[in-house]
Amino acid sequence: MANGQDARATNRSFIGYNKRRMGTILYWDERAFYWVFEGLRADWLTPVMVFFSDALKPLPARLLVVVLWGLMVWRGGRLRTFALLVVPTLILTNETSDWLKAWVGRERPCVALPIEPLTGVLTSGSFPSAHAGNTASVVGLAIAIGGWRMGLWWGWLPLMVGLSRVYVGVHYPLDVMGGWAIGALYGYGVGWLWNRYAQRRHKAHEESPSLSSE
Repeated sequence: MANGQDARATNRSFIGYNKRRMGTILYWDERAFYWVFEGLRADWLTPVMVFFSDALKPLPARLLVVVLWGLMVWRGGRLRTFALLVVPTLILTNETSDWLKAWVGRERPCVALPIEPLTGVLTSGSFPSAHAGNTASVVGLAIAIGGWRMGLWWGWLPLMVGLSRVYVGVHYPLDVMGGWAIGALYGYGVGWLWNRYAQRRHKAHEESPSLSSE
């Protein structure tokens, strides 16, 4: 009986410790949010951040992305591989982010805090940031397919988009970092799996003439 009571007491103590630790993390996350949302505010920077936060909302911007995607497919080689793989990678990252938002249930800062966001109030879940995740998946895939040089060419995108989502008041920094982690994992993972498949297919193609000659 005593052992059972001790176990329950230990479990309650462990849960309490985790709650306090999580509370500390969320406290500093909120402090970091205000540092970006209020501390970095500048008249010249605001339109830049709004642009990166909502760049793909206008129809012309989406059409431009489709044209660029078509050009990469037309160029062939690694660019074509990247372009063809980026579509399922983005779908996978975005759907996972949406599922996690519903499961975690964290309110966005524009809902939970007494602030006025720059791009309107969003009521969907906050963690993780799908914008940050999607752009990070592009970089992860680029590194896996084209190497670090190709990844660095795209590397500015998740940084600017992630910062912009905090700046306009719709995400916490922890949301952005979570999105980056998920996106990088999926992007690099999809590219790694494709490379493994391509290597095995190439190896099988090289071995097939020798097998037929025997």
